[in-house]
Amino acid sequence: MRKYSSLNSITIIAVVTAITVTITGCSTAATGTAKPGANGRSGTRQMTVETQQVKLSDIGGGQVFTGSITPAFTTNLSSKVNGRITSVDVNVGDRVKVGQALAHIDTTTLQQSVEQSKSDVALSQAQYSKVVNDQSNSVALAQKALAVQQAAYEKTINDQKNAVALAQAQLNNAIAAQQNSIESAKQGVSNAQASFSKAQADAATAVTVAQTNLNSQLDSLLTTQNNNIVTYQLNVQQAVAAYNTATDKAGAMAKLQSAQLQLQQAQQAQYKDTQSAQQSLTNLQNALLTAQSSQSVQVAQESLNAALLSLANTQGTAAAQIELSRTQFAQSQSSQDIAKNSAEATLDQSKQSLMTAQSTDSLQVSAAQLQQSQTKLKLLSEQLQDGVLTSPLDGIVSNILVPVGQNTGQSAVMSIASFDPVIATVNVSEASVGKFKAGLSMSVNVPTLNKTFEGTVYIVHPTMDATSKSYLIDIKLKDDKHELLPGMFATSSLKSEGKQSIVVPADAVLSQPSGNAVFIVKDGKASKVLVKIGVMTSSSFEITSGLNVGDELVVKGQELLSDNVPVQVGQPGQDAGGAGKGNGQGGKGSQGGQNGQGSQGGQGQNQGQGSQGGKGGQGQGQGQSGQGQGGQGRSGGQGGQGRSGGQGQGTDQGGAKPSPNGADAGTSKAGAGQ
Repeated sequence: MRKYSSLNSITIIAVVTAITVTITGCSTAATGTAKPGANGRSGTRQMTVETQQVKLSDIGGGQVFTGSITPAFTTNLSSKVNGRITSVDVNVGDRVKVGQALAHIDTTTLQQSVEQSKSDVALSQAQYSKVVNDQSNSVALAQKALAVQQAAYEKTINDQKNAVALAQAQLNNAIAAQQNSIESAKQGVSNAQASFSKAQADAATAVTVAQTNLNSQLDSLLTTQNNNIVTYQLNVQQAVAAYNTATDKAGAMAKLQSAQLQLQQAQQAQYKDTQSAQQSLTNLQNALLTAQSSQSVQVAQESLNAALLSLANTQGTAAAQIELSRTQFAQSQSSQDIAKNSAEATLDQSKQSLMTAQSTDSLQVSAAQLQQSQTKLKLLSEQLQDGVLTSPLDGIVSNILVPVGQNTGQSAVMSIASFDPVIATVNVSEASVGKFKAGLSMSVNVPTLNKTFEGTVYIVHPTMDATSKSYLIDIKLKDDKHELLPGMFATSSLKSEGKQSIVVPADAVLSQPSGNAVFIVKDGKASKVLVKIGVMTSSSFEITSGLNVGDELVVKGQELLSDNVPVQVGQPGQDAGGAGKGNGQGGKGSQGGQNGQGSQGGQGQNQGQGSQGGKGGQGQGQGQSGQGQGGQGRSGGQGGQGRSGGQGQGTDQGGAKPSPNGADAGTSKAGAGQ
C-alpha cells in the first residue's frame, strides 16, 4: 500500500498542478470579464458540493474477508420414471416453491398400465366378494349345527348330573342307616356290658360283706381265745409259783396240773376254732365262686355276648351295603363320563366344522390377490404422478440438465439451490480463523447490489483449503426480499463489539502529499482538515483524529476543492463542477488473485447535472477497467483496484484525462485495494 501511495503521490502532484493551472486560467478569464455585483464583490464561482454531518458509528474489527453467496445446499432432481421430457416449466434462475411443477414426462405407457391394473383390481374385488359370501353361508350352517350339538351336550350333562346326585343321595342314606344300626347295636352292647358289670359288682359286694363278717367273727374268737390262754398261762405261772413256795406240795401240784390242763384245753380249743374259721373262710370263698357263677351273671354274660355278635353282624351288613352303594355311585359316574365324553366329541366335531367354515385361508388368498392388484395400481398411480417432476424444496433453479425431448434415464433432470438459509461463504486466513465462533455477528456487503446484509456465523469449516491456504466460514444472512443470488461476490467484516468512532465514506478522504485530508464546510467555505485513519474497509474509513462530531463533511465534489474556496451545499444529484448531464456505467471487476478484494461492479446509470460516472469493480487479481461517460462532469468511472495485476482505467469524455488508477483526474482518493 505504501508503494501504491508513493506512485499515486507523484501522479497526483502532476494532476493537481495541471488542474490548478486550468482553474487559475479560468478564474482569470472570469475575473477579467465579470462585472461587479450589487454588493461590490467580484463574481467568484461557488462550488456545489454534497455534505453529511459527522457522527459516531459502530465499527468492526477492520478486517475484510472476501467470498461469494452460496446456497445452503444444491439438490439434483432426477425422475423416478423413465420417459421423454415433454415440457420444462421453469427456467434457470427461477425461484420455485415446494411442490411446484418443474417438468413433465411422457406417461402414455404408464396410463395404459394403470387402466389394465384397474381392471385387475375390479376382478379381484369380485372374486373376494364371492369368497366372503360363500364363507358367510358356511359359517351360518356350521353355527346352527353347533348350537344344536351344544344344546344336546348341555342336556346330557344335566341328566348325568341328576343321576349322579340321586346315586350320591342313596349312598348317603345307606351310610346314614347303617351308621344308625351300628349305633343301636353298640348301645345294646353297652347296656349288656352294664348289666354284666352290675351282676358281678353285686356278687362281689355280697362276698365282700360275708368275708367282712367272717373276719370280724374270727378276730373276736381269736381275741377271746388269746385272752383265755393268757389267763391260763398266768394261772399256770401262779400255780408254779405257789408250788415252789407251798409247803403242801401235793395240793400245789394238783393246782398246778389243773392250771396246766386248763391251758392245754384252751390251746386245743383255739386250734379247733382256728380250723373251724379256716373252714368257714373256705366255705365263704366257695360261696363267692358260686355267687359269681350264678344265673344272673350268666344271663348278663350271655346278653353281652349276644349284643357283641349283633354289633359285628350289623357292622358287616353296613359295610356291605355301603360298598354296594359306592359301587352303584361309581357306575353312575362312569356312565356320566362316557355320556359326557360322547357329547363332547360330538360338540368338538361341530366346533371343528365351524372353525373349518370360518377358516380364512381361501379368504386370505383372495384378499392377498386383491391387495396385490391394489398395490400394483397404487404403484402405477404414484409412478403416473411422478410423471410430473415437482420441487422438494424452496429454492432457485440453478441448472437444467435434460432438455425437452430427451429421455430422463437415471441422470439428474435439473438442480435446485436451497436458500434456506442464505449463506455467504468467505475465505479466512489461518491467523484470523480463531476469532470466529458460531453465532458471531457479521456484516456482509454485496457490491453488485450496493447493499449490506446482517448475519451470523453459521459454520466454521474445520479443514483448510489446500489451494487458498484458508478456511471457509459460512455466514447465515437475512434476505427477506430475496435479492441475493448464488455466485454474487461478497465481502464481510466483523460487526462492532460496542466500540464507536467517527466513520466517514471512503470517497470523502483524499490522499495528498501533506497526508490524508477531508474537506468540511465552515462559514460557507471549504476548509481542509488533515485526518488520521484507523480501521479501513472498502466503503468506509475510521477517523481517529482531525474531525469532531457535528462537523459538516463534504462527501461529493471534494476532489476539485481547495482550502477556503466558497462552496454551496447542493441536493444529491447536482454536479459539483458543471451543468452538463452525464451517464456513467461502471465496469465489471473480475475476481482474480487470492488476497485482493474483488467485486463484480454493478451496472447503473446516474443522470444529473455533471454526475459522476459509475464505479468499476475492485478486482482481486486483474480488475477490468471502468468506463464512465459524462457531459461536462469531472470524472469518468472509477476503475478496479487490485493488489496485483493491472490497474483499471477510467475514460473521461469532456472532463479530465484518464488516470492510471482509474480515479479522478483531479485528486486521487485515499486508500487502495487490499
